[in-house]
Amino acid sequence: MFLSLSTSVWILIAAGATLVNLAAMQWIIQIPKYKKKQFWMPVIGIVALGVRGLAQHGSPASTLYLYAAVMVMFPLMLAPIRSTITRDYHRWVEDPTTKASKGAMLWLAVSAVVLMTAVGAGYAAGV
Repeated sequence: MFLSLSTSVWILIAAGATLVNLAAMQWIIQIPKYKKKQFWMPVIGIVALGVRGLAQHGSPASTLYLYAAVMVMFPLMLAPIRSTITRDYHRWVEDPTTKASKGAMLWLAVSAVVLMTAVGAGYAAGV
């Protein structure tokens, strides 16, 4: 269905998702030394999902859909716990034995499962 959009449309959607990811992750990650590393996320996504697409002989539309979904998924998971991530990092710098907040870890686990299920359901519906 929606995967029947042309490849050029999916390229535009993927480019938009990349821009959303880069802007959102710069806002979410408040630790200066990690802000620059966020620019590697789209590169890793392109390589990993590109290899997956080539290995499974998937259509460019399905590969670009998965890429766009992954690029948007990370900011959706991390934005609600933005301040907790920063606070936990600074606590960890002071005392490396400090553990991450249980609430933040629970949020990451649950939101990852929910979002991956939604992406999978969208993929199955689109094929």
